[in-house]
Amino acid sequence: MEEIISLKEIFEILKKHVTSIIISMFAGLALAGLITFFIITPKYSSQAQLIVTLPQTENANANDVNTNLQMINTYKDLITSDLVMNQVKDTLDSEYDLKLSVETIKSSIEVTQSQNSQMFSIKANSTKAIDAEHIANTTSQVFQENAKDTMAVDKISIISKATASMTPVSPNNKLNLAIGLILGLMVGVGLAFLLELFDRTVNLYDIIIFDMPPVVAVTDAQIMASKADGTILVIRENVSRKESLTKAKKLLHMVQAKVLGVVYNCAENTKDQGYYYCYGN
Repeated sequence: MEEIISLKEIFEILKKHVTSIIISMFAGLALAGLITFFIITPKYSSQAQLIVTLPQTENANANDVNTNLQMINTYKDLITSDLVMNQVKDTLDSEYDLKLSVETIKSSIEVTQSQNSQMFSIKANSTKAIDAEHIANTTSQVFQENAKDTMAVDKISIISKATASMTPVSPNNKLNLAIGLILGLMVGVGLAFLLELFDRTVNLYDIIIFDMPPVVAVTDAQIMASKADGTILVIRENVSRKESLTKAKKLLHMVQAKVLGVVYNCAENTKDQGYYYCYGN
């Protein structure tokens, strides 16, 4: 028989487990902060702006302007061509001692165009702000030199050189922290209903066993251990490390979990043993 939970009961469950939800939210925030500020490598962006003018005739009209706009796609292809990229690679190496492969330079370059404009930008991304500046400026200069020789171009002007910006474009710190907070909230709410289910189920059965994830990896096992009457650690031969077990014991002790014992899993068979059994693969 299905049990229907009213909206009032939902709010009562959330209110009852508000402490666990708040702890989970801050845990998600802390994890997001750890990843954002200490694990993810910041990336910086720098861009140079150019304008290309095709040869003009006395009878220039709107079609000529449209041709100029359509040629932007051709300029994009030329900028990322091996002709330009190889020269950019050599220049970066000789002038800035910046040793990058052609593939790396290509992946760091982005060519963008303003709508209905003959102006476009060469944007470079790198883990160092000064490197992004060098890549963007070098690419625009090499393109300027090659375009006149390979295409019917009247004039190429670099109207704005790239400058190093010390503000990273990624990761988005505020967004990542917000995501961590929201995920922590979702986990906390989920645990609240799981704990409520646990409390209600206890009244129906004599013994309930929960198979939880590793204690060291996530906080779920700690929270459940603090609510359960007893906890049994499962370790695996030649897999579980001593330092991990020590840390797991400390984490369980922090939440005052009652450790009943240990299951030594996947033990290697010997002559004195009658059978070999392993729980989980």
